Amino acid sequence: MTPAHPHTMIGRMFLAYEALLVLVFIVASPWFLLIGLMRGKYLPSLGERLGRHAGEPSRNDLWVQAVSVGEVIAARTIVRAIQNSRPGLSIVVTTTTLTGQAMAKKLFPECRIAYFPFDFTISVKRFLAHYSPRAYVTVETEIWPNVTRICAERGIPVGLVNGRISDRSFTRYRRIRFILAPVLALYRSMSVREENDRERLATMGAPRERIHVDGNVKFDFDAGDTPLEIAPEITRLAGGRKIVVLGSIVETEDELVARELPRIVAAGAFVVLAPRKPERFDATARAIEAAGVRMLRRSTLRPGEGEADLLMLDSIGELARVYRLAVLAFVGGSLVPTGGHNPIEPAACGVPVAFGPHMSNFREIASVFLDADAAIEVATPDALTRLVDEILHDDVKRAEYARRAYAVIDRNRGAAARIAKHVTEML
Repeated sequence: MTPAHPHTMIGRMFLAYEALLVLVFIVASPWFLLIGLMRGKYLPSLGERLGRHAGEPSRNDLWVQAVSVGEVIAARTIVRAIQNSRPGLSIVVTTTTLTGQAMAKKLFPECRIAYFPFDFTISVKRFLAHYSPRAYVTVETEIWPNVTRICAERGIPVGLVNGRISDRSFTRYRRIRFILAPVLALYRSMSVREENDRERLATMGAPRERIHVDGNVKFDFDAGDTPLEIAPEITRLAGGRKIVVLGSIVETEDELVARELPRIVAAGAFVVLAPRKPERFDATARAIEAAGVRMLRRSTLRPGEGEADLLMLDSIGELARVYRLAVLAFVGGSLVPTGGHNPIEPAACGVPVAFGPHMSNFREIASVFLDADAAIEVATPDALTRLVDEILHDDVKRAEYARRAYAVIDRNRGAAARIAKHVTEML
């Protein structure tokens, strides 16, 4: 029997992938419908995700996909660098999550904003017909076979920016290398954070000569001087107390931190606490109230209202600027094994940074800070409380950690400009 031609085998692979995708969509639809009805998620954007777009079609130079809030913030830095080198480019930015969509609309007023299409052939073709991009890049590591294939078939170069392959992802990806390799071969350019990411992508089947180690664009984060509407109210509520920000606090971690809040407040701190996900706002508020701490919520705060020891930041897009008010920032998702969050934003504000031991999603960034003695790792909630007490009362230590943290940021800048060069070469 004559073996199948490689192109025939790849074609069958894509057909099998689409069939599996449709099956998963059918099976998962009842759950998405239930969540949509209960929380108001998914349903309003369903038509757009299926490729049904309102408004007139447009032609765009670049399509940038950023899954959620963190990727959108990274994309802003990259897009700004691209626009500096190529003014006047028309750009459409897509996100997957609702919170990412809200953030994109704030950060990209000059761009078209849409939801990323489901990876069905028909959805992708409808998107391309409506927005007509000349090139496509995805922020961090999001590999969508049909988007990649259809773009390549139409002569639309495909790129990856600020790419990273985590330990967990690499283990999964190696098992399906036979599927990923033909997809990765279609990428024109891949910018990754470090050499380890290049080796892992090459092992997965990506052409090594197309992979560039450009550094982590998150070090190019600019705290900026954009006014923060809530700043005067936070200052008023603090009433002379030093402000401690507990940012990106996740499920179960909120309960652990809440138990420490009375001691943190007793040490002389005014606390701003920001849950990571909107769906945790109410549960986190209940945990704070159960701890007996006087709390106000950002969403309902009125000018001049009341007194409090804690403001819960139940809003989207303000945390990065709130860090500017702090004398210490704790970056959450790290006291429990969820992988941690980005410590660069508070460090770029010139604020001492602390995080827990579970930073696997930001391992290389955490290591850079710890190796330079520019951040503090706290193993337990009790250790966090003791650190707050120490930082509040030791001006010299606080200033030295802030200086070293900012120095780490300064030494590692430049990835955005390198990435912008590769993207504009695709155009």
